[in-house]
Amino acid sequence: MRLMSTRRESNSVWQTGQGKLWWAVRLPPTMDALAEHISTYAARLTFDDLTAEAVDGMKRRLVDSIGCGLGGFPGEPVGMARELAREVVGDPPAHVWFTGETTTPEMATFVNGMMLRYLDFNDTYMAREGGHPSDIVAPVLAIADAWCLSGRDALLAMVVAYEVVCGLAEVERLSVKTIDHSLHVAAGSAVGVGKAMGLDAKQIANALSIAIVSNLSLRVVREGHLSMWKAGSAAHAARNGLFAAQLARRGMTGPDLPFAAEGGLSGMLGEMPGLPAFGGDGRPFHSELSSIKPFPAQYNAQASITAALELRERTGGELPTKLTVRTYGHAVRSCAGGPEKWHVTTRETADHSIPYVVALSLLDGELTPAQFAPERIVDTTVHELMSRITVEEDAEMTPRFPGAPSARIEAVLASGHSEVVEVLHAKGHPANPLSVDEIEAKFRSMADGLMPTAVCEALLSRLWAFDAETDVSSLVRATVVT
Repeated sequence: MRLMSTRRESNSVWQTGQGKLWWAVRLPPTMDALAEHISTYAARLTFDDLTAEAVDGMKRRLVDSIGCGLGGFPGEPVGMARELAREVVGDPPAHVWFTGETTTPEMATFVNGMMLRYLDFNDTYMAREGGHPSDIVAPVLAIADAWCLSGRDALLAMVVAYEVVCGLAEVERLSVKTIDHSLHVAAGSAVGVGKAMGLDAKQIANALSIAIVSNLSLRVVREGHLSMWKAGSAAHAARNGLFAAQLARRGMTGPDLPFAAEGGLSGMLGEMPGLPAFGGDGRPFHSELSSIKPFPAQYNAQASITAALELRERTGGELPTKLTVRTYGHAVRSCAGGPEKWHVTTRETADHSIPYVVALSLLDGELTPAQFAPERIVDTTVHELMSRITVEEDAEMTPRFPGAPSARIEAVLASGHSEVVEVLHAKGHPANPLSVDEIEAKFRSMADGLMPTAVCEALLSRLWAFDAETDVSSLVRATVVT
């Protein structure tokens, strides 16, 4: 064998000769280890492998996702997406949620995914990388709707997609190279839809590869003054993941080494990720582990909102003359770093601003979509209170994140009295979860004014019994509002 130098360990082995270390070239494997790990797991998992906790957790997140979709339904960019979806016809078709309109599964994924994400109210999972695993609900429901699959089939596919999105977040840090976490949504959607369609391991691997190498969304979508595309990036990735699975079903192949090759994802990131530990064999499934949000704002602001609401209750609504929010470093950088977080002008930036959401929580005693109305965003009273707020990193909280997303508020009142409120785990975190009653209350609040009460309650009942549905298309059609 001829010895030569190469930069990539994934296709080489160290050999020793005459006191020197050499790289010995070998032929690349037919599939890289991570892609094989994911596709083999997805192809083999059955509904009977799921624990009761995994099924219950997935149904909680499904209820929450449809509720978030109801809340996002009136959003301006969602309306734009609906207009575009009307221009195409699917065969078989999938439905746009809440309207009964039909389109292609790809466009249904995009529209439904955008409304699910618009309020930044759907669940979050934080590890080496963050993300919103429930972004995969839209593509899986779209293919289950188009193919008239059962609820069990769709629920299993969602659990699989959660494993991929959350598992990759544990072993990869995309943002180190300015890649947006919606890439993991593309991967999870491809695998989840592939599972729903009954693809084998090789086909799922090809779907995963096509999705990974073709959807490198940039992190700038969540930086600076945020645009409408903040809600569109993940929906676009989910649509492309579904598209990749449809191509793989027809025999389309993707690169053998989407992760491991020098021209693959690990070459761009500068490291080869390890293999994630998926649910099963005594390990919990990730459908139990994401954080369901109580407030329509960026996840890293949730603990600060909880603390602000408790402060208001303690002080009877008396506003502070000075207020300091101390929280973990990632929250400071993502929700208080840069002038745009202190001088908000759009809804998209407002829900990513700790000073804004803390000020509104203190002023109104709640944080709902109403607090992001255009007139509140420009309200001088809000901005004056924001000017009294500082946000600082807490050296003890930073290393505890993401296991303990914490915040502490230190307030000085006009009387000179001081109050301190500390939240160890943001509400909605698995260590401080929302109850079923709280999830249902959130759903009903999103349906209020849009869906008649009887329709809302009937839909809730069917979603909680989703694994008993014989035809997902029937359930999707039951979401239509008048």
